[in-house]
Amino acid sequence: MSATLFEQTKIDIEEAYEKNNLIKMEKESLFVFGQVFHMMLSVFSDRLKGITFSKDGFDIEEAFLISNKNKQNLLKILKCITRMKLPASDLEFGKLKIDVERWYNELGGEEMYFEYHEEYLLTPKEAAKQLDVSTVTLNKYVKQGFEVMDTTSHHKVPKHSIALWKDPVYVIRMQMLAQEKKLRHQTPEERLHELLGEIGELQKQYHVKTISEAFTKYEIIDLDSLDDPADFRKWADLEEEKEMLMKEMIGGS
Repeated sequence: MSATLFEQTKIDIEEAYEKNNLIKMEKESLFVFGQVFHMMLSVFSDRLKGITFSKDGFDIEEAFLISNKNKQNLLKILKCITRMKLPASDLEFGKLKIDVERWYNELGGEEMYFEYHEEYLLTPKEAAKQLDVSTVTLNKYVKQGFEVMDTTSHHKVPKHSIALWKDPVYVIRMQMLAQEKKLRHQTPEERLHELLGEIGELQKQYHVKTISEAFTKYEIIDLDSLDDPADFRKWADLEEEKEMLMKEMIGGS
């Protein structure tokens, strides 16, 4: 995309948003998505073999189309298209991949499927070594949202997964994206079973039944005072989701 086209598209997006022009925002969204889709397939052909979708087109959410969040997504991805310096690092490619995939879901798409060249994929053993963890810990990361591919070969881990897992912002975005995918394919009963399993692991690890008991046993007053509060934040989130899911299931029945 030329600098002139970039500036004009940016102006058109801002104008459509300010005027609350739904048709124009849809047109600009589809244009930018098409641009980044073709850019990823051409510029990153050394990494990507192809991109496919779970369905054709979008069931576009009109409220999201004209939202400030969509405008910011459009401007961010548009800027990335025109200003990414090549050759791009695995981290830069991974960030763009995550941002595009999340935006696609927000627009009303369901799932994007990325197919990588085998030489861009690591074995789990190689990935664990680069992360300086055991393969057991790597499997734990996979359950948390670390990206791996379902391939017939031993090479399953995209190289950008390593870089993203070390980034404090994008590791969370990758986990959220994986969780959203999982929830789309799970029944409430399956999710509840999974939640109880994750809570059970924390109960065994800390030798208490509830997070409140953990706070008492370990004399925790403020999570922010802990060196690593991740487990306790996760436990609280799991308990909250479990209660909401139980209410939904009971109400539904």
